[in-house]
Amino acid sequence: MGAMSEPTSAEVRQILRHAVAAAVMAPSSHNTQPWRFRIVGSTLEILTDNLRQLPVIDRERRQLVVSCGCALFNARVAIRAMGYTDEVTVMLPEQAPPELVATLQLGPRIMPSETDLALMRALPLRRTNRRRSLHRPIPAAETAGLIDLADHRQYGDPAFRAELASWLIPWTSRRRDGIPFVEKEYGSALPFSVMRALRSPGLADEFGKLEAELAVGSPVVVVLGTAADEPTDWLACGQALEAVLLHATHMGLSAAFLNQVLEVPDLRGRIATLVGRPGYPQMVLRLGYPEEPIQHAAPRRDLDDVLLVVD
Repeated sequence: MGAMSEPTSAEVRQILRHAVAAAVMAPSSHNTQPWRFRIVGSTLEILTDNLRQLPVIDRERRQLVVSCGCALFNARVAIRAMGYTDEVTVMLPEQAPPELVATLQLGPRIMPSETDLALMRALPLRRTNRRRSLHRPIPAAETAGLIDLADHRQYGDPAFRAELASWLIPWTSRRRDGIPFVEKEYGSALPFSVMRALRSPGLADEFGKLEAELAVGSPVVVVLGTAADEPTDWLACGQALEAVLLHATHMGLSAAFLNQVLEVPDLRGRIATLVGRPGYPQMVLRLGYPEEPIQHAAPRRDLDDVLLVVD
């Protein structure tokens, strides 16, 4: 059998466009989708969208870069599932503009592995499950206590509640970002009821208790960390996180994030102590089998809103 021909420039652009379509299905903090993509010749550039930073929740842009790492991993999964190796270059701060975090190109043709195809199938099925998992308790009481404390601090801050409210949307909304009201646990999915709850500092008591109960009732609580705490480490954590999420989805598990405990600086240090390993905790999540199917997928922006093709 003869060697397969190399793809034309038009075919490369189409493959990279499919990779971006996969990338935008990645999770992001409060579904801000803080990424942009640019196809320049045969190269896909992954860039941060700094206008979508959460200045109260994510002052250092750490979660923003982690989100872009998740998107990068999805693009890599798609390229491998389409029969090419993925050649990634992570940009160091001195190498490129700060918004450019990585580039991706097609490598030699390959036969996709079963893992490649399984992850690609899992990609559109992945959902963040903010509700309960099947009740299989684990000894996670100390982690739950810190999560409760973090919720008290955050929901007691009017600036935090205002920023959160700006990213909550009714399920009938035409917005293509943000978190649907119905997927949060504020007692009612009606916009008026949610907004009224968010104006109340007393929400901290109720929500902190709920999140702590969800953590204790989950089969496992996972902490992802890195040896250092620079943007390249955040990007690497994002890729590792998305790998965990896609493998979990393939196994029938769902995940929810407990990152409020890392959004308060001194509590982040206490999580590092609790883990008992050197390094920096970057993500905390709970995994479990969902009690019920997740009905409402978070919306996504159109491809043309995030992708620029440069001829």
